[in-house]
Amino acid sequence: MALSYRDATINSVEANPTGSGSTGGGRDESGKVYFFPNISVSIGYWFDNEGIPSSDWNTHFTAKLFVNDSLIETKQVLSGGGPQTYSFFAYKFPAPGTYKVEVRGKNSKSLEVTIKNPPVQEKKAA
Repeated sequence: MALSYRDATINSVEANPTGSGSTGGGRDESGKVYFFPNISVSIGYWFDNEGIPSSDWNTHFTAKLFVNDSLIETKQVLSGGGPQTYSFFAYKFPAPGTYKVEVRGKNSKSLEVTIKNPPVQEKKAA
């Protein structure tokens, strides 16, 4: 049977630290999450399986990662068990700022990701 590709129906999108045990960022005074430049961030997304069982190895769901309206990466993912599947893109933001991040398929879901420089640690005299 031939492989088929269909655009994923994106249900939600989120940003999380990629490395285990390391946040690569923090929270500002208002509690908003931020990350540091050049640290891998997971842009996770849930998509609708559209009734395709996890045993179907022929149907792939396509999603595209855009940062500030520029295409970064395209993925084709098999459906998992249940009504939705989770997947992610890993991306390193190059500089401080606020970035518009979108995952596009049949539809689009977006969020803003804030990147800040790490705090400067003061050296203590010996």
